[in-house]
Amino acid sequence: MTAPDFLRLAEARRADLDMTKLALTEKAGIGRVTYDRLSNPATRPQMATIVRIADALGIDRQEAVRTAGLLNPSTPVELAEQRAHAAIAEVLQRRLSDVEPDVLARVALEMGEIMQAVASQLFQQAKPKP
Repeated sequence: MTAPDFLRLAEARRADLDMTKLALTEKAGIGRVTYDRLSNPATRPQMATIVRIADALGIDRQEAVRTAGLLNPSTPVELAEQRAHAAIAEVLQRRLSDVEPDVLARVALEMGEIMQAVASQLFQQAKPKP
């Protein structure tokens, strides 16, 4: 399974919903270029992008991720990335259960600076001890 496989699934669902591409990308909170890149077989989309599109179209997240070819990571880094994404999503949903899912998704999109600080802290912890 590849990004174009997911794009075919998404396009079929979009047609069923009679939704324009612009309406979909706005609802998913992604750029149109990002969506169009899914047509390239060499593209390895971010899981968050696939999940946002799936949510916007009412596609099951597991099906979307599997169809996009993201369930079988090929490197330890990709596996760790998948596990980290899942853990962060779970923690946000559990700890902020009173926040609407669409608001929570928007907050998650803005977490770049927070995650950079977390990464910096983790790198400091990973430095060899003298």
